[in-house]
Amino acid sequence: MNGRRVVVTRRPVAVHRAARALGLDADDDADDADETRRLMARQARIALSTVAMVVALLVGLPLLTAPGDWLWVTLALQPVWVALAVIQLRRAERAERRP
Repeated sequence: MNGRRVVVTRRPVAVHRAARALGLDADDDADDADETRRLMARQARIALSTVAMVVALLVGLPLLTAPGDWLWVTLALQPVWVALAVIQLRRAERAERRP
């Protein structure tokens, strides 16, 4: 590396020409941006609901069990974490496929 930094502040003219030649315009970019924002918001809601379930388990299970049952709680939670991870992944992928 020569240590030189190049900052690009806008798309090159050739990109605009290519986009026009393909029939793309600024409205397509705005629609894509809106769709991306909606998808990100949907995935954030899904993630927050999963986090709420994890917190409920982390706080609730120790309160419900006797002090000597930590081994049971530790072993029982591992399949729950895997199940929550699989559910989270499926919900996020479903949100991406949904129009």
